[in-house]
Amino acid sequence: MVSQRAILEFPFTWAAQIEPNRDASGQPIELMPQNRYAKAATTPLNPNGAGPFCRFTVKNLSQSSGVYAVTVEGQLVYVGKGQNLAERWGPRGYSAIHPRNCYVGGQSTNCKVNHRILVAAHRNRTIELWIHETDQPTAVESRLIRSLDPPWNSQVPRA
Repeated sequence: MVSQRAILEFPFTWAAQIEPNRDASGQPIELMPQNRYAKAATTPLNPNGAGPFCRFTVKNLSQSSGVYAVTVEGQLVYVGKGQNLAERWGPRGYSAIHPRNCYVGGQSTNCKVNHRILVAAHRNRTIELWIHETDQPTAVESRLIRSLDPPWNSQVPRA
């Protein structure tokens, strides 16, 4: 397995294969956490809040800041940044969607990325997470998105 790769001129280190939790038959477990939100009757879903979603675990990530890249079958599909990479990919970030995140005012990006990971897993695609630690994550993320236009990124960051 390749443990390093360059994306543009930035060195990325392999962090994990993202593997959603699966049921006894091997299918990714689909979750609909929005059904548990207390204010569901009075709050609209965000554009990515319909689900379904999955849960997964990414272990041993650094708590430092940096940029992350998600690949599916080796192809770059998403670039993001975080001040604490372990938290961003932990149970309060992409790896577990909480009911509140599904609604307006919640974390729409968490919903979008998690759902797309689930879709790729249903298609038996290999999903990998790559990390570039940097104290300049905004500048690196912006350059990568503007130059490469990954398909899961819907917003172009400001320079």
